[in-house]
Amino acid sequence: MNEEVIADIWNVVIEHIPEAKRNDVAAEYVNTLLDHGISEVTLEALKGIDGYLDEAVIYAIDEEDYDEYND
Repeated sequence: MNEEVIADIWNVVIEHIPEAKRNDVAAEYVNTLLDHGISEVTLEALKGIDGYLDEAVIYAIDEEDYDEYND
């Protein structure tokens, strides 16, 4: 799955999520993408689409880098 499809799905879904839940949903969305093998490069390409998604991507990538460093 490429970043365009992932971005399109996010844009459709985010419109139906209350503002107060968007951070949580963005984090779960990014974690689900990672669980299904979406690469960090693809996630990086999503930055700039939505602020909530940006934060979730940055957090997930930093967390993954932290985990790799501490292994």
